[in-house]
Amino acid sequence: MTEPRLPGETVAEPHDTSHPDGSRTLLGLPTSLPLVLDLDGTLIRGDLLYLSFFSILRRNPLIVLSCAAWLTRGRAALKRQLALRQRIDWSRIELQQDVVALAEREKAAGRRVVLATAADALLADQLASRLPWIDQVLASDGEHNLKGPNKADLLCKTFLEGFIYAGDSASDLAVWAHASGVITVNARESVRADAARLGRPMLHLPGRAAAAKS
Repeated sequence: MTEPRLPGETVAEPHDTSHPDGSRTLLGLPTSLPLVLDLDGTLIRGDLLYLSFFSILRRNPLIVLSCAAWLTRGRAALKRQLALRQRIDWSRIELQQDVVALAEREKAAGRRVVLATAADALLADQLASRLPWIDQVLASDGEHNLKGPNKADLLCKTFLEGFIYAGDSASDLAVWAHASGVITVNARESVRADAARLGRPMLHLPGRAAAAKS
């Protein structure tokens, strides 16, 4: 069944080859603007915070008590402590197939691909090391949680000429509000509708999973 299309929105098929094709650019925007990907729920299915927690919980049920203490220092601190102890099997991480296909095409066309995530940098870097088309990683650092307005602020300061942003949830609206182009991934219709009201060039990817390569 085909997903409904919202006003001003393009709904891409997973193997759509029209972006780019040598004469057209993604959302009509120049390749000088980077493609910025959210991680949890956008590039991958699932959330690295919970994956790291459960990878530890199986070995150490008392980690729950430690998490409560770490959380008093903030969410970024909790993520860093879990990242230091996690045992994630990266080969089992499911990547969103259509996001990967889009990123690989844009990389081949000369566009920079950036991973910008609220996940801890230790985890984001490990995942990015498996994906050769990622040029740069921006992530939480144990003190600052790179989510919502914090992510928007950093992206605006880093990419002064603009950027295209791919995300999946309501928290990404704060970033899309400053983006030159909007890509929603497997997002609820209400999120897509809110994003469409921003009036930016927009693409929707349904989100299809594929296991990460070992």
